Amino acid sequence: MAKCIGKQKGMTLLEVMVALVIFSTAALALMNSVSLNVRFTYGLADTLQAGWVAENLLAQAQLSKTDFPDAQEKGSEIMGGRSWNWRKQRVKTADNGWVNEVQVYAEGEESQPVIALQIIPPGEKK
Repeated sequence: MAKCIGKQKGMTLLEVMVALVIFSTAALALMNSVSLNVRFTYGLADTLQAGWVAENLLAQAQLSKTDFPDAQEKGSEIMGGRSWNWRKQRVKTADNGWVNEVQVYAEGEESQPVIALQIIPPGEKK
């Protein structure tokens, strides 16, 4: 048998395993953060495009000087290569005023609007 002359240099198996655990924990935390950022960015793009649809409807009503209907009106519009369903209606507020309301839904997801905007029509008091 050969005798060991001097101290050996290197890492033990236990040290390697601890380093791997630390690295894998940090990698998992980073992947989770990246995944959340991707989901948030995708949702932000939806909200932005739905906002454009709602603003277009409000601008069209303002330019044509027409009031929104008292009964809910539905329609759809294509924005950003996607189809958006909208609902618009004139709604009475708690203080007996009126607001024009637009709700925009992603196609096929009618349970909750992506965005809902309300604006006081010209001539209405707050």
